Amino acid sequence: MPPVMPAPDRAVLSRRAEIARALQAIVPGEGVITAEDELRAYESDGLAAYKQLPMLVVLPSTVDQVSRILKYCHEHKIKVVPRGGGTSLSGGSLPLEDGIVLAMGKFNRVLAIDYENRCAVVQPGVTNLGITNAVQHEGLYYAPDPSSQIACSIGGNVAENSGGVHWLTYGV
Repeated sequence: MPPVMPAPDRAVLSRRAEIARALQAIVPGEGVITAEDELRAYESDGLAAYKQLPMLVVLPSTVDQVSRILKYCHEHKIKVVPRGGGTSLSGGSLPLEDGIVLAMGKFNRVLAIDYENRCAVVQPGVTNLGITNAVQHEGLYYAPDPSSQIACSIGGNVAENSGGVHWLTYGV
């Protein structure tokens, strides 16, 4: 049985065009997805039993854009679902009909690595495998390894407490 999602807010849905214009002012160009055929890529995550088109998808590329998007959505009572690789099997990034998907895929840089303290500072869109690739020359790897480590992102891993078979040794 698919999950039961909350009923959409019709008042928010009626402002869809206005919301899209406001978000396009924040993230210009192709940064806001509005076309139904393009929204289909975001209608589910790895939990494909549930499918729902989001109202809009926003693809920010700067921290300032994320901040402005979240401020706008907060002020206008618009739901936001952050999304990384969309590989969640627990429904962690299921879209909402009356919400936006905040796609974090462009935030994919390793910012700093402190090998001595085994600490990496990365953006939320960095994949698990990306972290391993960044440290393997030092004989290290990123232990959590969901089967989707090629595509899953650290932001989603942290949000969902993802693990993989290495959790038996290292925990999640």
